[in-house]
Amino acid sequence: MKPKILTSALFLLPFVVTTFNVQALVALYMSESMAQVVAYGMIGLVILGIFFSLKNIGRLSKTAGLWIGFYMAYFAFGTTASIVKGYEFNFLVSLIPVIYFFGFYIYLSKQENRWLFKNVALFSYVVSSIVCIFLFKINWDLDHRGIYIYKIERAGGLLGDANNAALVAVVAFIFVYKLYNPTKKILKHLKLVLLLATFYCLVITFSTTGYFVFIVSFTMLNLKYFTPKRMLLVILLIPVLFVTLINLNNLTAGLNLSTQQRAKVSNIVNLVTFNTQEVDNSGRGELLENLLVYVYKNPFLGNGIDFAKDLRGHNTVVGVWADAGIFALLIFLVMLGNYFRKAIIAPPDKRYFALSILVVLCIFMLTLQTVINQEYLIALFVYVGYVLDENSF
Repeated sequence: MKPKILTSALFLLPFVVTTFNVQALVALYMSESMAQVVAYGMIGLVILGIFFSLKNIGRLSKTAGLWIGFYMAYFAFGTTASIVKGYEFNFLVSLIPVIYFFGFYIYLSKQENRWLFKNVALFSYVVSSIVCIFLFKINWDLDHRGIYIYKIERAGGLLGDANNAALVAVVAFIFVYKLYNPTKKILKHLKLVLLLATFYCLVITFSTTGYFVFIVSFTMLNLKYFTPKRMLLVILLIPVLFVTLINLNNLTAGLNLSTQQRAKVSNIVNLVTFNTQEVDNSGRGELLENLLVYVYKNPFLGNGIDFAKDLRGHNTVVGVWADAGIFALLIFLVMLGNYFRKAIIAPPDKRYFALSILVVLCIFMLTLQTVINQEYLIALFVYVGYVLDENSF
């Protein structure tokens, strides 16, 4: 095997394994100990890849590099808080996203590696979404450890969570829409099929957040097509869309939706009609309120590394604050703000792709606690940073 291929495999194999949540599948069908071997084995491959790549590093992304400042602040304040508060955490587990960050930060510094990663990521996100559809059809659910005896109400796919599955589906749609540009007619038809498949995967997750970010990101992807005449057409169609959405319950009355699925449809109606008090947040509001209690007790220093994750706060932004205090949070927000600043001033071919990805990730931060500690998303953050900085290389 050629050295370049071997080095790429050391990074891309762990990326694919984490995207498909192979560790959870091994734990389900083999054993927990074997699943740990898989997890630490993938970390070992990334570390080995870093070692092999140190002598051949390209131009590093300044935008993605801001994660280093955040990690330094997060671990400095978070570790101090853990010691002061006596909060125990698994240091090795907390370092996993950091190891993946540094791995892909080095690996993606080479342009040819970015091209390869783009295609592997597109393949992985799309296949994950297609498998999600298949598992939903056969009534397979990770939380219920296989085929469920009752009908699954929301597709969670390989990730075992509907919102995470929705996030991947939207990212997959964006990758296909912007980065897969075939010239042959048959491949153009394939592109359309993949777009429909990833969109359908999003639909069956019944994720209110997923629906919202899809609309926002799809609008961003097509901003360049909004000429004055088309804008007028859109304005004229808004009342039609509004009437359609507020009557969504009636329009879907003939569908065999479960109680939970019907509640998700009602969420859309309640949001459109600004009846926010009736919106079902699946208990996330209570979890966030509980997390905020600890934030207000220790706003400056925080409560310790991974405190919010263990408390299941379901909010990445507030989770950073709860873990490592206000200063780490401010650095985190400045880093994200710089991503958006660079995306806004980027050339059109990069601007809309980067903005749509960032919007998806940042909005999901408000409902998920896993956005910055999932390996396949950390690698995506790094890739977007390099996309935004390519013109300055």
